[in-house]
Amino acid sequence: MKLSIKFLLIALCLSFGTNAQNAKEAIQNTKQIQEGKKNLERDTKELQAFAAKLNIFNSSFDSKDSAKVNELKASIVSDMIREVGQSGEKAKKARKEIAQSSSEIRSDRREIRDNKDDSKRGRFDRNDDKKDMSRDQANKRDDKRDRRDDIRDFEQQIARAEQQASILKTLKDFNFSFDNMDSSLINKTLISDFVNTMKQDIEATKRELAEDSRERREDSRERRDDRSERNEKDTKKKRRGN
Repeated sequence: MKLSIKFLLIALCLSFGTNAQNAKEAIQNTKQIQEGKKNLERDTKELQAFAAKLNIFNSSFDSKDSAKVNELKASIVSDMIREVGQSGEKAKKARKEIAQSSSEIRSDRREIRDNKDDSKRGRFDRNDDKKDMSRDQANKRDDKRDRRDDIRDFEQQIARAEQQASILKTLKDFNFSFDNMDSSLINKTLISDFVNTMKQDIEATKRELAEDSRERREDSRERRDDRSERNEKDTKKKRRGN
């Protein structure tokens, strides 16, 4: 009797831990998708405004209107400062997602260990144990792939942030002058390079949204699997036999 109670308490603790992890992952998925959509809308509008400003800058540059060019450059630099700050925040978010993915993999490993222990305790649910193990192994592979995607996203975000910061540093104190045409042309090109990083940011956000939506579907399937495992009749039968 005492052994049965002990197994029951362990099962309840494991079930509570799994439910808590599942709820946490569901909240994280929803939050990430909401933030991604909000960032995509904001970044698209900022890119459009930046591109419109750059068109005027280019026209003024072609007209060799140095006063207008440097006035617009000051406004463009302000936009760059904002973008660099946002890139830093995105990098922090990307690092956090790596930690979340790592936590999910650890949870998968615990479930796999639990299945192995469960299969050793009785003969009533051997076929179900195999199914449970197969599902958990598939979940682990999905989560490891998600973690690789998160690492790639983080590394690319860091590279874009560093490139943006470098361009900003160069342009911040630079005054365009048509007496020094070579330097002016080089730094004019840097502004176009900065625009490209903003476009890359938007494409990265779209890709991450697709990945987050896929992860949400996978996590939803994992929650169904966990409920199925808890509700298996043969598991209850085995517990009554202890």
